[in-house]
Amino acid sequence: MKKYGIIGGTFDPIHYGHLMISEIIREEMGLEKVIFIPTGNPPHKNDILSADIRFEMTNIATKSNKYFTVSDIESKKKFVSYSVDTVTELSRIIDGKLYFIIGSDTLFQLKTWKKFEELAKKVEFVVAMRPSYMSTKLLELELNYLSFKYQAKINVVEIPLYEISSTLIRSRLALGESVKYLIPDELIEFIEEKGLYKTNGKSKK
Repeated sequence: MKKYGIIGGTFDPIHYGHLMISEIIREEMGLEKVIFIPTGNPPHKNDILSADIRFEMTNIATKSNKYFTVSDIESKKKFVSYSVDTVTELSRIIDGKLYFIIGSDTLFQLKTWKKFEELAKKVEFVVAMRPSYMSTKLLELELNYLSFKYQAKINVVEIPLYEISSTLIRSRLALGESVKYLIPDELIEFIEEKGLYKTNGKSKK
């Protein structure tokens, strides 16, 4: 059975950290493709660029990798979308096993997700773990808890340390500072052309 990775996020904007993590996990887990899923209306974030702009930015950033693809399954929705709903939809159209890629911080939030027990039956999780990011004991306790209580299958993949965030990029862009080597050049050109993340009233579109 073919294996497909899925990675969701606001991608406001997507950056090299997202791309690096996805490529390393793709190779480590033997994934056929990694599907990037920009959110439409995330439950906990309101002050973000429009879904269509973020979808377009994600397409621009991923187009050079033949193993990456972008889905509008969430961005096209006008209402709040949860991971369990998205995965349920994807499982109907993808003939393969789904691997849900998350960051190490998200691991400790999983048990609070809507219908997590149902989600855990539909996917395996892959945690992108930075070296020495947290105590091994704390990590083991959480993995054991999720496995025992929810029968969740969770893989841990160590990735290189890469301290970058969308918040940092937005801040640098607002100040007119360089973001070269933080995001692809084609994405920089798109952001400049559209006047995104400026402080002159064009910061959100």
